[in-house]
Amino acid sequence: MLGKPLSTLLAGAIAVLLLSSALYLTGLADVPFYTKGEPREALVVWEMTHGSSLVLPLRNGSEIPSKPPFFHWLALLVALVRGVVDELGMRLPSALLAIATVLGTYLFGATTGRLRSGWLAAVALMFSFEWLRAARVSRVDMTLAFFLCAALLCFAIMQRSGVTRARLWIFYASIAAATLGKGPVGIALPAFVILAFAFTSPLDPATSGPGTTWIGRMAARVQHTIDTGLALRPVQGLGAVLLVVGGWYAAAWVAGGNDFFVKHVLKENLFRVIDPDALDTGHEHGPLYLLPNFLVGALPWSLLAPAIAWWLWRMRPLDGTTRYLVVWFLGTIVFYSIPASKRSVYILPAYPAGALLLGLVLGPGPEGEGPRKLAGWALSASAAVTGVAGVLILLISLGLPVEAIASPFLQPKDLQGLHAALVALREQTLLVLGASLAMLAGAAVTWREAPGAHWLRASVGFAVALLALYAGVVGPVERGVAGSRSLRPFMAEVRARTHGAELGFLCTFDYGAVFYSHRHIRALLGDDACRDASARAEAITDPKAPPYVLMGEDEATRLGDRVEVVLLSDGTGPQGRQRMALASPRRGAAAPASGDDAPADPSAGDGADTHAGGAEQP
Repeated sequence: MLGKPLSTLLAGAIAVLLLSSALYLTGLADVPFYTKGEPREALVVWEMTHGSSLVLPLRNGSEIPSKPPFFHWLALLVALVRGVVDELGMRLPSALLAIATVLGTYLFGATTGRLRSGWLAAVALMFSFEWLRAARVSRVDMTLAFFLCAALLCFAIMQRSGVTRARLWIFYASIAAATLGKGPVGIALPAFVILAFAFTSPLDPATSGPGTTWIGRMAARVQHTIDTGLALRPVQGLGAVLLVVGGWYAAAWVAGGNDFFVKHVLKENLFRVIDPDALDTGHEHGPLYLLPNFLVGALPWSLLAPAIAWWLWRMRPLDGTTRYLVVWFLGTIVFYSIPASKRSVYILPAYPAGALLLGLVLGPGPEGEGPRKLAGWALSASAAVTGVAGVLILLISLGLPVEAIASPFLQPKDLQGLHAALVALREQTLLVLGASLAMLAGAAVTWREAPGAHWLRASVGFAVALLALYAGVVGPVERGVAGSRSLRPFMAEVRARTHGAELGFLCTFDYGAVFYSHRHIRALLGDDACRDASARAEAITDPKAPPYVLMGEDEATRLGDRVEVVLLSDGTGPQGRQRMALASPRRGAAAPASGDDAPADPSAGDGADTHAGGAEQP
């Protein structure tokens, strides 16, 4: 621990643990599912608790999940302990793994550099926008990020202190868990980072003297890369990983057959890399998409990036640990920039490395007047932006007519979200007022301390401001938007009205509705048929149609007297477009001739994709 007092190290760890726990755990149960992704993962766990396979549970009884099951197994353990599958249980794995990663980042930074290096790294990581968002949702991304971070930090420790059997066990167990969390990327990314680090390492002067040709230097680099890889005993380690992971893939292939192969091997891996349009994997972006997304996702700390980059350039050659963190950070972004399909959350594993670089630079203070001033200006700018936000929030809490000012510039979905957010803020005026004052106080401390390079005091003030922002503003806004879009209350009433009768979807499939219905709901029509008005009318009047059908409010209006609307939701679905209707078909009504109704938009209703797969009632 480089001579650091154990009590001081533990005190810092406790502070990081308490702060990150307050940030990530508070209010997890208060926000109902209101997006498409969270209930989609929750349905997998619900199926597991209701007798479906632990290897390949089928969402809604028919749909193969998109990702391997490690995250779902973790959520299943929580569900078994608590006796229920709900929002809190589904989000706990992500939150706890995020806290563990922040704590590990602190300990690595504090024992590698100064104690305040660990603190600065932990604060930068826990308050980064993208990291915080991923820590509070029931998605697989934080599970992958935690285990990749564990593997890459373990390699850093082995580089500093030597390879041991225990460290190799942790290293390969982390890789196996990452692969079972999101597929082959769990193996590919650590291999890419480690081999890139080895290949770019400084050469031994004995093998790269002035008389050495470029071929000789290249051969020396290749040999060093091979030696680094062999030191990790890859035959035994990767063999064990492939045995464990391959066992699941083989069992899932037996259970799911060709559909599993197409979805997991082709769609989620091969074609996501080479051609997202071939199997409609989506998220296609250019090669420069991810770095700007990191700068946005790491706000407000990414404002310090120029100062950190300048310092790193001035301090060449870098020590082994700092150079490894640079390769880890840049290598992750480069790795995910190669595939055609990209999302900002993919580069989540780069955030701990970026945070550690920030901590190791600002911990001792960047050497050189230029980088020091630039870092001070960046923190001052962050404080100014936070202060302006605090003033704006204070004015909103006092009745500033934001909606009237912004409405000409917003789309209907965004306007709906803004209205819900403002209602939520004005319902908790005292909380929002206190949060805005705390933001102003924290920003003032940061503004005062940053120019003098008092990074620790500035970071404490900034942490107070950001904690007030998230707890007193972002939290209520999220709850307000979630309440305006979630179908949880509506589906509770549906369960009470239908008394367990069969339900169907008419061109408005929604994962949240299925989850909150506590049953399977089959889709009456596929995507293509949903574009045909007569097909929709025939489906609703078919004698085999279920007694109750969920549809968009506009579809219920178009069907007119062919259905009786029993119930309308208050929530407007993930996209905030329109309410959902529970309708009962009137069997004697005649179907219209083709073209009587305007064509339905398959994405109407809740805004989610239409779903052709549905399942028979269990």
